[in-house]
Amino acid sequence: MTEFVREEWQFLSTILLWVMVAVFLGPVALAFIPLTLLALKSRELWADMIMGLLLVLVLSDMNKVVTSMQVFKSVKEVYVVLLAMFLLLERDRFMPFSGVFTIFLPFFLYSVFPLVWSNNLLVGIQKTFSYMLMFLIVPNYLLYNYRRLGWPFFRNLIFLIVTILLMGFIFSRINPSGANVGGRFNGVFGNPNGLGIFCFLSMLLFGVLMGINRELFSWRERLLIYAVIFYFLIISGSRASLFATMVFVLFARFFAYSPFLGFMVLVALFGVVEVVSRNMEVIILALGLEEYFRLRTLEDGSGRYFAWQFAWEQIQSYIVFGGGFANDEYIMRKNYAYLERMGHQGGVHNSYLSMWFNVGAVGLAIYLRSFVLLFIKAGKMVPMALAAMFAILFSIMYESWLVGSLNPWTIVLLMIMTVVSEEEIVNWREVGPDSVKEEALRQAGLAVEGDEEASELDQPRPVPVF
Repeated sequence: MTEFVREEWQFLSTILLWVMVAVFLGPVALAFIPLTLLALKSRELWADMIMGLLLVLVLSDMNKVVTSMQVFKSVKEVYVVLLAMFLLLERDRFMPFSGVFTIFLPFFLYSVFPLVWSNNLLVGIQKTFSYMLMFLIVPNYLLYNYRRLGWPFFRNLIFLIVTILLMGFIFSRINPSGANVGGRFNGVFGNPNGLGIFCFLSMLLFGVLMGINRELFSWRERLLIYAVIFYFLIISGSRASLFATMVFVLFARFFAYSPFLGFMVLVALFGVVEVVSRNMEVIILALGLEEYFRLRTLEDGSGRYFAWQFAWEQIQSYIVFGGGFANDEYIMRKNYAYLERMGHQGGVHNSYLSMWFNVGAVGLAIYLRSFVLLFIKAGKMVPMALAAMFAILFSIMYESWLVGSLNPWTIVLLMIMTVVSEEEIVNWREVGPDSVKEEALRQAGLAVEGDEEASELDQPRPVPVF
């Protein structure tokens, strides 16, 4: 961890500068941060660019508790467009492209069609294309940085995630009321459930990386990372994220031993869950955890069950083809006063229903087909990928984060998808990042054997941004 801070102090200083500009100069950040991104590009700091996107998305979620962070909601849109431009203008250096975008291409092609019935066409178009861009940008930038930097890139990425979580402690000292909501800790995220989802996905990313390369971290580093993620997961009080994490941790071992055994144990779990759910109140009271599990809200799922019922009634008007991206937000906001009177605040809180709102049963089926297909194929190389898939499918039942693109959670999911599905990462012992990089450059015509000038093109240049 100290090594990460020492090596990445320039990047961390740049992020701190972004925050200071946003807090004290407000709208100036709209120009300052994109200019900084151009500086990173000119210095070939591609790793800083994708890690910067993760931080911008985290800070944009923070606007719910800190008004000065509102500017990051606009910054993230410009940031993503610039990354997409860099990718398209210098596509040769990214060749061969990641397969994640390709496997979801049928969904992206279809998702334009429901916009015909959109209630807010401009917003719907923006969200549709931002979703496409994230699936294009994140996997390719992740893969390209792995080719350039190897496994140290993933080390730094995990330590950056740990740093983001630890930043919550600093923020809680500066703004205690902003870092805590209803007695639950949310750190630098907009709400405690957001922190819980981030911890859950971070655990999945860390788990699959360790499953592929156990030499990536020392045992002390592994202990630190596990402790930090679990600690913040617990204090977030997110019941769904805690259970989803336990599903992954438990079934990762079964799937690693035998995919068939893992699947059979998962089926058996459904029966156990049914028995436990019927006696949940008694079990929680016996353990003395009624406050942590918020027993008074357990029966109605913190208002989720009512929201699901209401959403399902509204979906009947869009049941086959949907109403385009942002349709779920439009319907729920339109009925906000009624939902609030009935004791519910927020959106649908279910990614399946939100996706159904937006792209209908047809689009939902196409998306799930791509999602499941990716993880099943990945499971042949990384068995614990199947455990990750089932854990994610459980998590999205209680939150709508999967439908959003420019949030701190979808980007981590895309990182997980890339890691488990790209053969050059999974089969790193046989292939090796250096040989992949040389072959990729050779195919793109950027390098030939003995061409020192062309080879230098792809070397990292750790030059300060400021």
